[in-house]
Amino acid sequence: MNSEMEEIIIPYIRIDQVKKFIKDFPAKSCRVDELINKFGRSNVANALPTLQLLKLIEYNKKERLVSLTDAGNGLRIASTTNDDARAREIIRPIIDELELFKFIKGLLERKGILTSEEIGKELAFRYKKTWNNPVTYKAYGAACASILAFAGYGTYERGILRKGEHIAKEEAKLPSPYLSFKKILKILNEIKYEEIDIHALSERLQTKQNRLSAELSVCIELGLVERIVAGKFSITQKGKELIDPTKIDVRPEIWRDLLLESRYKRIIRLLKDRTFTIKELGEILNHHLGGKWREEKTIRTFAKKFWSWLQAAELIEKSEDNRYKFSEKFKLPEKKEIVTGIALIDYYSLGKCIGIISSSQKFEEIKDAVSKLISICKHEKSLEDMVGLIEDHYKLFLDLKMNDGRIFLPDIKLLEKKLGVEKWNIESIK
Repeated sequence: MNSEMEEIIIPYIRIDQVKKFIKDFPAKSCRVDELINKFGRSNVANALPTLQLLKLIEYNKKERLVSLTDAGNGLRIASTTNDDARAREIIRPIIDELELFKFIKGLLERKGILTSEEIGKELAFRYKKTWNNPVTYKAYGAACASILAFAGYGTYERGILRKGEHIAKEEAKLPSPYLSFKKILKILNEIKYEEIDIHALSERLQTKQNRLSAELSVCIELGLVERIVAGKFSITQKGKELIDPTKIDVRPEIWRDLLLESRYKRIIRLLKDRTFTIKELGEILNHHLGGKWREEKTIRTFAKKFWSWLQAAELIEKSEDNRYKFSEKFKLPEKKEIVTGIALIDYYSLGKCIGIISSSQKFEEIKDAVSKLISICKHEKSLEDMVGLIEDHYKLFLDLKMNDGRIFLPDIKLLEKKLGVEKWNIESIK
């Protein structure tokens, strides 16, 4: 048992370092010496065990050859295009199989909130590691927490891993348009009768799993497909309606409504008052989806697929000189103002509390401000769901007797988002 404990790999690099290392990998296979020349000996020594644990590389020690696995290659593509949703889909099933992360998830489930140092100490005790420096506990704990949070099992910020959703859907990066409208219909028709795992679907569609996973991420984003469990999918009611043979005549309208209800509508709005070529459409997508597609072929491929969405929705029509323009027979609805029901909030008091929490270095001042903030949230129905989150951090703040309010910054950001406030300016709300 002790020999097994000694052999356990515990991640030492964080998820952003994992992604950067894989993104900058010089080739699908290369020798260790090439990696050392590129990244440095200590960086390679720190990274390889974590990358092996996450099944992103295979390491042939005899030949000193490091090769990207299918998962590693998929992560490299996702990291290159800044597609975190796709990267998360690659990492999550791997995390689900690893006992080490199951152990941390169990701790998080019971406690609700963990510091990086606490995670490191728990891992050291469980796996008989002799780390004596608190910095070492924090380093291993931070690495594990960041990877676990990226996989969707919590939120990790400023040394705190908190139970709950990793990221709100509206904050997540939009998947690139990996597939055409025709391929969307093909996928939906293959899964319309039953739940199906990605292996079987890959064989039916003759599409590689990494590619198919990226395509499914778009279908999920559009609300046409849902993930039942890791690697298993089913069609949604919206998906069924889109392929309903009795509604072929109104399919463009159904599809148009789906697009304009989705987060892709912000790209569509950019096309409203202009004419454009396929090339220009690709450049717009590349810029506004946060892509880093350098090859013209890649830019054009994504443009053609998104163009097929617009054509199927009858949103665009041919203009002169092989250019396209927004269809004159259809007008985009104006943006709707959202009534939040928060008109009775004392914005001045709220902003003052947040100002103190964000800037004060005095324990008592922060304590009083947070207490008042919790009281305000409790008395405003639209903010009730914030109370539990802030109280969790408040308990930890009191236990640690912190002299700054950094622990509350994630709660403040979420509060600002709920209220539609980008930045608190006390003078402007007096």
